[in-house]
Amino acid sequence: MDYKKQIELKAVYKNYRVKTSVSIFKPTYKEIEAIRGITFTHSITENLGIFGKNGAGKTTLIKLLTGILPPTSGEIKVLGFIPYKLRKEFKKQIGLFQGGKEQLIWDIPAIQSLELSRFIYGYSKDDFLQRLADFSKALDIGDELNQPLRNMSLGQRCKMELMFSFLHLPRLVFLDEPTSGLDIITRSNLRSFINFCHQQYGICFVISSHNVKDITDCCKSCIILDKGNILYQGDTYYLLEKNQRDLITINVDSENLASEISRKFGGKVNGNQVVLETSISDTNEIINQLLSQYNINDFQLKRKDTEDIFTEILKNE
Repeated sequence: MDYKKQIELKAVYKNYRVKTSVSIFKPTYKEIEAIRGITFTHSITENLGIFGKNGAGKTTLIKLLTGILPPTSGEIKVLGFIPYKLRKEFKKQIGLFQGGKEQLIWDIPAIQSLELSRFIYGYSKDDFLQRLADFSKALDIGDELNQPLRNMSLGQRCKMELMFSFLHLPRLVFLDEPTSGLDIITRSNLRSFINFCHQQYGICFVISSHNVKDITDCCKSCIILDKGNILYQGDTYYLLEKNQRDLITINVDSENLASEISRKFGGKVNGNQVVLETSISDTNEIINQLLSQYNINDFQLKRKDTEDIFTEILKNE
């Protein structure tokens, strides 16, 4: 694999020194391990999702990969560069968007702020106008380009900040909580925009998010972090398929019958109702057994939500 087309970490640790006393003359400190010996390699031909609970190390990992923070120990290479050395050639090839962090100027029209990108990164006016047109169409942006940011909604500002982050068409873009605080329609539009840029311009996105759909909709590969450790790294769809379950909800005539079914099939009882969790391959057989052996009033079949799957993986770390 070409090292200039990948992200590579070897035994990376990142510790924070935190003050634990209010003493001025003899303060005490403790070391907190935010990242604990992470090792992985990822090709930038695919988007990468990073998922985990609060404090899992997601934002710290993004800061390590972009060079905002140096590692305490270990080796990091991104596109063949050591990130924290912040070489100009490296910075031109990456973009960074952090949800809630503002980069543009509030009191001037958004298009003037966006045009700063072409002066910073040195591309032509024609390229700028073409990219602006493509991005505006994909994000459904119109007259708001001529408004100052202070007059925009949160969703509109987020679109402008996103555009600014990669109008220069970097090879690699890091998105830290890109849909935080946005409404459901704006979140969906942003995910479509990310996929558009990946397909149209070949940009690789590394997305750190609490929102499972940001990862399942945009990232073929994912990493699940917990307490600075990697619980899983690999194909997102394989992970979902491996852990996917069907939920069969059954209503019967009595609590005794519900309890009997629960004992036999391992379900949860709530009065006359039983909820069974089955692997997809076993669902049809179990439904046939239930209908042939018991008097079932009615049943419902539902596939487990992807967010529930990720939650259970973290619970069963």
